[in-house]
Amino acid sequence: MKYFFTIFTVLFLTFNVQAQTKPTFKKQVVKEITAEFPQFRFFNIDFKNSFSRDFDSELYGSDFQSGKITNQKTVNMGVNFPIMVKQKWTLSTSLSYRYNKFEFKDVKNISTTNTFIQPLTESFHNFTTAINSTYISLLFKKPIIYNASIIVDGNNNGFERIKGMIGASLIIKRTATTTMTVGIISFIDPTSQLPFLPTFTYNYKFGNSWEFDFILPQRILFRKPIAAKGRLSLGTEFGGNGFYVNTSGVNNFPKVLEYSQLEVNTGAIYEHKFSNQIIATFKGGLTNFISNRLTEKGKANKDYLYNNTQEPSGYFNIGISFNPFGKK
Repeated sequence: MKYFFTIFTVLFLTFNVQAQTKPTFKKQVVKEITAEFPQFRFFNIDFKNSFSRDFDSELYGSDFQSGKITNQKTVNMGVNFPIMVKQKWTLSTSLSYRYNKFEFKDVKNISTTNTFIQPLTESFHNFTTAINSTYISLLFKKPIIYNASIIVDGNNNGFERIKGMIGASLIIKRTATTTMTVGIISFIDPTSQLPFLPTFTYNYKFGNSWEFDFILPQRILFRKPIAAKGRLSLGTEFGGNGFYVNTSGVNNFPKVLEYSQLEVNTGAIYEHKFSNQIIATFKGGLTNFISNRLTEKGKANKDYLYNNTQEPSGYFNIGISFNPFGKK
């Protein structure tokens, strides 16, 4: 799930292509990159804090621990840039770093056979790089966008795995007020909680300056410009988090595990344009954690060793992005 941004960035960069895929494609890409609040951000850094909530966990299907996560702090840094832009084909790359820190309190071992002394804090580092390719063609006289990504990731202990994604999106409607697409994304990764997903996007601009932005399964938002340099969004975003856990074979656990977390964030988003190149983003609301699993590296997500359930929690997120190609 954490790689959705790569695919949807490419999709939004190509939404304005007309049905004949004319030679103006490169100009359309530049137009999207230099928009007031572009989806494509060349450099982005953000900090998220999820507040206190109770949790219960299971290990190998049996009750394991219960307690409280007092804080979860996440820092994301990313760089995205195009390598080559042709009339029908683009090649881009992205580099990202993610830091997670968990703070615990009142953790109790329920299991009588598997005991573990939980540290008060746990920190994890994750690095990802990806090469993304997009090709535009016609299907049923409609523009269709094919996407493929090769993803390499790891942590501070070194390289871990190579993954992939392939997908396609058909633009079925494009007018001054409405954009609609349908498609599918497939994850070449046995650990993915969802091996493939249908995609559907619908964007509608109302006459009163409000905008409805729906991307299945990523988000559903209502947006409105605020003064000359701001934009407010209200709604829900679907996201995820993940990292590697190195155990060194303690208690007969596999040496490397993967933790995956799926969540739904509901609330408000405010974006502010400080200059043509700098945009700040503020988010806040409620997070619902819908899946939290730990699996052996490279194994299917359904074969998880550990899982936990967490109560909903409030959150806030602060980010800033830099776009050297911001329009003048």
